[in-house]
Amino acid sequence: MGFVQAAMLTALAAVILPVLAHLIFRRRARPVSLGTLRFLKVALRHDTRRRKLKRWALLALRVGCVALLALLFARPYRAAEVGGGGAGLTVVLVDRSASMGRTRDGLRLVEHAVRTVPEVVKGAPARARVEVAWFDAKVAPVGGDDGRSSLDDLKAPDVLAGGTDFAAALAWAGARCEAARGGGPLAVHVITDLQRSGFGGVDALAFPKDVPVKVWDVGPGSTANVAVTEVRPAGLLVRAEQPTTIQATVLNARPEPLAGRAVRLTLRNGGKSFTLPAAASAVPGGWAAVSFETPPLGPGLWQGTVSVEGADGLAADDSRHVAVFAAARPRVLLLDGGARDVAALGEAYFLERALGLAPPGEAAPDAPFRLIVFPYGAEARLPDLREVDVLVAANVGGFPASDAAKVKQFLGRGGGAVVFGGGNVSAQSGASYAAAGLSVGAIAGSHPARDVPFRVAEFDAGHPVLRPFADPQHGDLRRLAFAGCTRVAPADGVKVLARFQDGTPLAAERRAGASRVLWVGASVGREHGEWSRGRLFLPLVHQFVRGAAGLAGAGPVRELPAAGESPGVTAAGPDWEVRNLEPQESELEACTAAEFAARLGVTLAADAGPSADELKAENGLELRAGELWPWVWLVVVVCWLAEGLLANRTVA
Repeated sequence: MGFVQAAMLTALAAVILPVLAHLIFRRRARPVSLGTLRFLKVALRHDTRRRKLKRWALLALRVGCVALLALLFARPYRAAEVGGGGAGLTVVLVDRSASMGRTRDGLRLVEHAVRTVPEVVKGAPARARVEVAWFDAKVAPVGGDDGRSSLDDLKAPDVLAGGTDFAAALAWAGARCEAARGGGPLAVHVITDLQRSGFGGVDALAFPKDVPVKVWDVGPGSTANVAVTEVRPAGLLVRAEQPTTIQATVLNARPEPLAGRAVRLTLRNGGKSFTLPAAASAVPGGWAAVSFETPPLGPGLWQGTVSVEGADGLAADDSRHVAVFAAARPRVLLLDGGARDVAALGEAYFLERALGLAPPGEAAPDAPFRLIVFPYGAEARLPDLREVDVLVAANVGGFPASDAAKVKQFLGRGGGAVVFGGGNVSAQSGASYAAAGLSVGAIAGSHPARDVPFRVAEFDAGHPVLRPFADPQHGDLRRLAFAGCTRVAPADGVKVLARFQDGTPLAAERRAGASRVLWVGASVGREHGEWSRGRLFLPLVHQFVRGAAGLAGAGPVRELPAAGESPGVTAAGPDWEVRNLEPQESELEACTAAEFAARLGVTLAADAGPSADELKAENGLELRAGELWPWVWLVVVVCWLAEGLLANRTVA
């Protein structure tokens, strides 16, 4: 329930007038002694009771007339409902993309769109079902679990961050109309700013030609705008204590040139931060490239913004978020479970050379890992793991209870581990591996190849660890040959990254929070073939260790579109997500309704009725859907007639 002229409700104070009249002019009885009049007293008592009831009813009718007159002038109306039932279907699509955050007449465009919805609903056919949906790059229907929602509950979103996609919105509306076909007239209304850059997957759109589309333009037309449309770090994962480069693109969507507009890069990491200035110049409608050279970045996540100064039509695109992870060299503890007196015959000899990029016992200054090799036999005990990032176990037969507890605590702190198979890893090793948190399934022991060597039949080319090998130019994993492997039956929740022809897993991964355990069934010695002498051995084991450290691929930083969420840098488990507006939202040039229809292949409504402004100009009134004043007037007339009849038969 709402009121067009809510201020008229103050007239309800006039109900005190009939109450005062009732109190002032009521009859006051005075006792008079007339002797013995027993039966007359009984008659007078009954007559007095009837007259009292009539006076109270008369007072109620007079108060009701005054109150109803006040309501009549206040013009109550019933709020329309979304998802009602009846004949036909009217779909109302309301644009909530980032460009609808611009202002007109002191209000955001999305708020103008919300105010337009009741006018659209009012023009819908009688008893037609009305469905309202928000749209940007995706469609979000409005309504409760029962499909009904009062339009009074339709509120403009606070955050507008999605990109415009008219095709996606009309595809959804077209599907709704097809589902309702045969039940009455169909119509679609689009309330938008007609942004020219909002035509997404137009080629795949198949909207029914017989459904009319009415476009309600709430935009201010083209708006002068200067925006940061793209930020490109040289890499989302960089080496700690090294500088990096961040480039940005600035759009000048104005009719005049952009000359030396100030642009700033701000990055912070905990209590550390710095700001780098630059300037952008561009011709009208052109772009400017800006480059920032950062100082050496300390370890950790550096996040911030690239922003351009100056007020314009759309403040949301004046800055874009950026994040770079500066990774220190992972500290790797290599447990050699097959150590021998002759180093070259040891299990981890080739693995040590690959990870350290130096002869045993030496370290290369530019090696990607800080490596410590620890011979791990029956009498050995693990050192302190608090200074370790990745634990690598090569052909380790098992762990004593005290060491298993240390490893499990290490993984609980977010550490990573890589386990390589070998002859020492047998079915009896399973219990200690499970106690240490390193198990990925039931260990079945050695599995030798019979007639031909094992080769990789399939691998997960989309996984960050193995993604570089998706391009055969970087090395073809299918060319690796193995004389055997340590077989394991993966447990639930374990992801197999690579398999042999017979389905035996070569590599598997288990994640628990921030910790990662990577299982490699092949021995890094010569027990399972000569793969450790091949060209792919070094890059492959580097990828396994980086994966366990969470630094494979682009590292822990992911760049994603805003998709309707607030732009910024947010934590997502062990990773960070960087969300920004879609670049095309900064191009604010508008098209016409005819161009809209031509691009999307839809039929514009020939006659959608007068707009709200035309109705106001014609009638001098602000109309609302579902006004109740005729019914209020009818009740006033009934109460007035009843009051007249009762007043002629009652002495006030």
